[in-house]
Amino acid sequence: MKIFLTCLLLILTVEVHSETFRIATGEFTPYCSSVAKHKGFASHVVSEAFARQGHKVEFYFLPWKRALAQTQSGNFDATSWWAFNEQRGENFHYSEKLLEAHIHFFYVISHRPDFDWKTVDDLSGYRIGKTRGYFTSDTLEAANKDGKVTFITVNDDEQNFRLLLYGRTDLFPVNIVTGLELLRTKFAPNIIHQVTFHPRPMNSRPGFLLFPKTNKRSQEIMRIFNAGLESLRADGTYDNMFDNLLSGYYSQ
Repeated sequence: MKIFLTCLLLILTVEVHSETFRIATGEFTPYCSSVAKHKGFASHVVSEAFARQGHKVEFYFLPWKRALAQTQSGNFDATSWWAFNEQRGENFHYSEKLLEAHIHFFYVISHRPDFDWKTVDDLSGYRIGKTRGYFTSDTLEAANKDGKVTFITVNDDEQNFRLLLYGRTDLFPVNIVTGLELLRTKFAPNIIHQVTFHPRPMNSRPGFLLFPKTNKRSQEIMRIFNAGLESLRADGTYDNMFDNLLSGYYSQ
């Protein structure tokens, strides 16, 4: 009986201290989406990190700028997910790294069977697809300006993959998850197997959960999240979730 009462007391204590945190986010499949499994990869990581610490999460999907502004105003406990910039750093606390978005060169295997690269100098003479409005990297942009590589710019990523398949470009640098997602959803299976990506990332950009400095509890809540995230990484759960992201699990 004493053991039963002790266990019951522990359960009640956990329930009393359990909280539900409100997270503002936007649509960016398969990282975060109102219709994806677990609300997308990033959302899944966030909810599981808080769950490891005994807390729950509610996601609110808004236009990205509104999600940021309303979180800064104190309407939400945090917003997910964002890259660092100095202006945001003035208004938000940044969590430990939630994810890292990698940009890789995609190419058609039969067109470039021996493709390899280490530096931008190895890309001299290549025709590189670029999506209008997107920035590639400082070194690649400089190489284009100097005439070492040629950018062929179109309106969206799907068009860039078509140029790649038609042989009008040699390489297409794009977020690895975005690229694989487009190939799975927009092209026939026999087409997908013709395209691959180089394992060396051209560029990497970390993403974070942001906590508003206007909320006095933000640093406390951030510590809770960071502890849960560390736990996910330590036991391999995070790596399994990332493998699921690459395989298309969150988009099914």
